[in-house]
Amino acid sequence: METEDRAVKELLTAMEKSISEVRTIIGEVGRAFVDSAALLRIEQTDRVFRDLSEGLRNLGHLMAYIQELKRGVDHLNQKGYGLPDDSLLCWDGSVGLFKEMHSAFESRDWVTLSDLIQYELYPLLQEGEKGLSELQASIGNR
Repeated sequence: METEDRAVKELLTAMEKSISEVRTIIGEVGRAFVDSAALLRIEQTDRVFRDLSEGLRNLGHLMAYIQELKRGVDHLNQKGYGLPDDSLLCWDGSVGLFKEMHSAFESRDWVTLSDLIQYELYPLLQEGEKGLSELQASIGNR
């Protein structure tokens, strides 16, 4: 039992630290996307597309992290820790947004893609960061 308690404590510590780091990254990724969207409205240069590609890769890594974090929260909640799993719900709607962004990119509809980034993706990232903050606070109170 002591080994399991130590493993849970290590998991909570790792989750809290990683959430802190990811919250910083979300802010950076969000700002980079908004900057790219603003440029995309006026120019479609290789640099803009490279920046967008990098942002999309970062977004993919972020979503993989969120899935792993959800599994960790589920695991701890099965053990009775009562972490707020609703703080991660906003990420569930992201798949539809990503499909819309992909469609706009394929059809070269730069205005729509820029709008999706500015008015839907950026607020999603902000809401997601807020949810991570709540989860981090809950973990810190354990």
